[in-house]
Amino acid sequence: MPRISRGIASYLRKKNKLLPLLYRDSRIPELAEFDLRSLKEHVLQREDLKNSPRRQFIYLKSLCERRARAEPLEHILGTACFYDVEILSGRGALIPRTETESMVMRLCDDLKNYYFVNGSRRNNMGKKFRILDLCTGSGPIALLIAKQLYDLNLPYGFQVLGVDISEPALKLARGSLEHNIRSGALPEEARRDVGFSQGNVLSPKESLHGGKSDVHDDITSFFTHEDRTNNKPIVDVVVANPPYVSASGYWEDTDRSVRLYEPEIALVPPEERPKSIQDDILREDVFYPTIEEYAAYFESKAVVFETGGDKQSNRIKSMLENRGWETGTWKDFRGIHRNVVGWRKESGWNWLPLPSKDGISYD
Repeated sequence: MPRISRGIASYLRKKNKLLPLLYRDSRIPELAEFDLRSLKEHVLQREDLKNSPRRQFIYLKSLCERRARAEPLEHILGTACFYDVEILSGRGALIPRTETESMVMRLCDDLKNYYFVNGSRRNNMGKKFRILDLCTGSGPIALLIAKQLYDLNLPYGFQVLGVDISEPALKLARGSLEHNIRSGALPEEARRDVGFSQGNVLSPKESLHGGKSDVHDDITSFFTHEDRTNNKPIVDVVVANPPYVSASGYWEDTDRSVRLYEPEIALVPPEERPKSIQDDILREDVFYPTIEEYAAYFESKAVVFETGGDKQSNRIKSMLENRGWETGTWKDFRGIHRNVVGWRKESGWNWLPLPSKDGISYD
């Protein structure tokens, strides 16, 4: 990495002697200043340092040195803001992205404005509204959906289940659930309504109970434990932000900070693919047909996928259409098709590709 020029270093140092440290990684003065403000706020929250400006500065400098080594700001602070919930952050999972936040909020806004618009749909045929979040990571999708659905006060409530292969990621997810309950962002009932389960979505183990797989068993158990039935539950919507980066793209397109501090397993699908996945499917696409099979098995009305961009979205869209789904795409704030949505023709979810009624532009 090239050295900082004397002129820029002098300019930054005049503003604050720690700014050159923070500029080292981002090379953007505004980002360095944002990082410094965030770290200062973090230091000022430390009760044990309040009466010692000298110790505050020493601690702040140590945090800036960590940031200069490309450690993500969210890891240093311990949390990442995800709209109106906070997600615990650490090496065990991806830091939730803005694009994912936009996907979740569009889904929730559309549910409010298009789906839960009459008594029949709000009652959901006398059943809880069920959301399955596959490849949940640290749980940002599941927790933000839960927060938004609590605000809707559905008559029969809802259930959200997140599934992931990584126990370190699930530890962060479960910790994030408790963190948001303690902060008041989620009610105590969230311990009942939101769950996280470990399982290999792509290559699940054989079922011990005669079911399709151990992952299918865990999903069934979560969604049916209250009514004490062994019937296969029907899921209303499956949401997924799976690993979708190609092996070459991981080295060529991701930032150094991502490669150093975020798990590759959450970005790049495994090299060994399940036997059920056709050889002509690209490695970066292998999760999508498998997740579609979960949606079909649990008779989901709709699926919402995050993808890597236009080309991948077109491939996933075609895959869904070949399997009988109606489809559409959503664009991110840069105009890139980052989400593929699918719905069953008979489900009445054909509002999914429609623009927001709130006047909020996600495209």
